[in-house]
Amino acid sequence: MAVGTRHISDRAITNRKLGTDVKCKNGYVYEDFKEQPVCVADLGGGAATGTAGDVNFMALGGHVFEYSPKGTQTIVGPVRTATGLNVSLDQTDNDGVEITLGILSRGPNVFTCGTDGAFSFSLKFSIADVSGTDDCAVGFRKAEAYQANIDDYDEMACLNVISGDIKIETILNNGATTTTDTTNDWADGETHTLKVKVSAARAVTYEIDGAAPIVTAAFTFDSGEVVVPFFFFLHAADVAGEVNLIEWKSGLDAEA
Repeated sequence: MAVGTRHISDRAITNRKLGTDVKCKNGYVYEDFKEQPVCVADLGGGAATGTAGDVNFMALGGHVFEYSPKGTQTIVGPVRTATGLNVSLDQTDNDGVEITLGILSRGPNVFTCGTDGAFSFSLKFSIADVSGTDDCAVGFRKAEAYQANIDDYDEMACLNVISGDIKIETILNNGATTTTDTTNDWADGETHTLKVKVSAARAVTYEIDGAAPIVTAAFTFDSGEVVVPFFFFLHAADVAGEVNLIEWKSGLDAEA
């Protein structure tokens, strides 16, 4: 029997099969969080920890993510749900998590601004209670050690959901965080896709559900700045309930 395209499922041919997965430098990463993650502690293995500033590994879908707890957690790993990957952990004020694909400058999903060409990161996710988000950020930040406070990164550009308001936040050369209210909002229980794009000329642009924000802000990374895609989340006093990651896409011209 001849095999045509109708015989090939939508998920059968992937960038991973084509040799551009996370194991390749700057490789395109697609993750839909449909598998239960396997979580272990950094370096020595063993059980994942919930201590602030620790680094754990999370393997699923053929990818290995890193996650660093914010605050002290008793629930020490994200959990698959019917919706996606719930990353809320303890649901305690000022507790949260940061997720990356690694933060070293020689990592597999790391980009040099002005050298590697255009790249982007988009994340589709849901938030049960938006008033419970102190930070819920998607974007790029310098390849440096994990920080407890998102404002402490040396360079950064992100879309950050704060109490239902979607804001653009940027940092240049360890300066103060610049915040711009897009005037786009996120309501309880909604699912949206946030995307941050960096051009070959290092200029950053943003998309919310495939469209430019109502209000935007100009930002350009330093030439030669090495950055990684990241998700940074902190509960507010009201706590956010389940925050489910549904679809992660990052890489060189990830959705070109």
